[in-house]
Amino acid sequence: MDRIFSAFNNHTPGCAVGVAQEGKVALKSGYGMADLERNVPISADTVFESGSVAKQFTATALHLLAQQGKLSLDDPMRKYLPELPDYGAPLTIRHVLSHVSGLREWRLIASFAGMAEGTRVLSNQDLLQIAAKQRALNFDPGTAYSYTNTGFNIATILVERVLGNGKTFQDFTREQIFEPLQMVHTRWRDDFRAVVANRALAYAPSESGAWIQATPIENIIGAGGMLSTVGDWLLWNENFTHGRVGGQELVKALQTPATLASGKTIAYAAGLSVDTVDGLREVSHGGATGGYRTWLGRYPDRGVSIAVMCNAANANPGQLGRDTARLWTGSVAANRPSIQLDAATLEKLAGMYRKLRDNTVVELEAKDGKLTIDGRLELAPLGEGKFAAGESEFLFERKGGFRQATPNGDTLFERVEPAHPSDSELAAFAGQYESRETGSTLTVAAKGGEITLAVASNGPVRLRPTFRDAFMLADRSGSSVRFLRDAAGKVTGLSAGDDRVWDLRFHRIQSP
Repeated sequence: MDRIFSAFNNHTPGCAVGVAQEGKVALKSGYGMADLERNVPISADTVFESGSVAKQFTATALHLLAQQGKLSLDDPMRKYLPELPDYGAPLTIRHVLSHVSGLREWRLIASFAGMAEGTRVLSNQDLLQIAAKQRALNFDPGTAYSYTNTGFNIATILVERVLGNGKTFQDFTREQIFEPLQMVHTRWRDDFRAVVANRALAYAPSESGAWIQATPIENIIGAGGMLSTVGDWLLWNENFTHGRVGGQELVKALQTPATLASGKTIAYAAGLSVDTVDGLREVSHGGATGGYRTWLGRYPDRGVSIAVMCNAANANPGQLGRDTARLWTGSVAANRPSIQLDAATLEKLAGMYRKLRDNTVVELEAKDGKLTIDGRLELAPLGEGKFAAGESEFLFERKGGFRQATPNGDTLFERVEPAHPSDSELAAFAGQYESRETGSTLTVAAKGGEITLAVASNGPVRLRPTFRDAFMLADRSGSSVRFLRDAAGKVTGLSAGDDRVWDLRFHRIQSP
């Protein structure tokens, strides 16, 4: 264990780790520092923020209300949240719990509304207002998978409206989940100003390499925002064995993967991912918010649970957790058989590719006998036109594109020619654009061979040209902008997108 967590010491943030076997705690330990300024080390009882590991608890709250007859998981979200638009096809609670709702992620929308995450204190009510303005979904509910926090966040408001007795989501989960399981260190961060004993601050490495604080300043809960310890999370995982909360009905429901309208079953269940890792069934979820990184996993066939909580943004708790799990399960990391491809074959695949659904791009580079994406992710060749990285397979088509296949569905990419727009071509995009879905105005300016985009009164961000009429924001947000033209070729608007918001439209209201 010391070897696995050797990157963390008394000069760095770090992690707490907990292991249980057959319901008994086998290990709880801390590595690194909870507070670098005050020289406080991480212990087994240090409180961290959950990130998205919290989703399974929000899913549990909704399942418990269904068991109590207070709602049906197949009820439309609009039944309790009438602020949401009618999208035609019903958008149900069950859709939300498996990320097949089509709801757009709030973060990109907030950014294009001039209130990017971290610039102001947002609450779940703010996110409901953002969702209420959206006139479109990424897709018809139930037809595809797209991870989104929005539904889990606004589901906390739904819970409170269903209860209708003045109890908060915090009250309900404490009484129905945390107290019965004796999770005494667990609560929701619904007021970031609250004093929480033994809480670790979160950190991220700066460009200079020094640590800077990255503790979230927000009152958003449900999709994340849980405060807990590794010990409490092990108690929760044990509930999947004894079912003290919700019984075996809940245990089964949370772990049943969703099925799309096409009949395809995906890996995501209800706030949990169910997959096979190292030949063993794994039920798990990771989390990331601010500088916190977390992972909670179970291996039911071996009776092993692992909880990892870190306060360093560059930590990889999933890898740390699986490396830890192998010590107790006896499993061995699976190695895919890889073949060697000649440089000419790899070079033919190199180039720029756009993701069809959101216009973001990736660049494949062939160098030193390896094929990488954006110079970071190495693709291991499995055969001609077939590669792998992590849980994904990359299947290249003869038409010049590729398909990224994952346990939750496929994503299509097509090869595009990199664009090098002239000053006059850039000038054609300049002007102001607005959207009712964000309530904001964007100002696009072209000068000195560069083009920038400013949201409301915020400072401008440079746009990096990708393919024709398309750009990526140069602020590391991973967001794309593609300008739209009418039949005559005149620029009439733009579409902003990323992995979780596929087509956020702005129409042009003013030309230079």
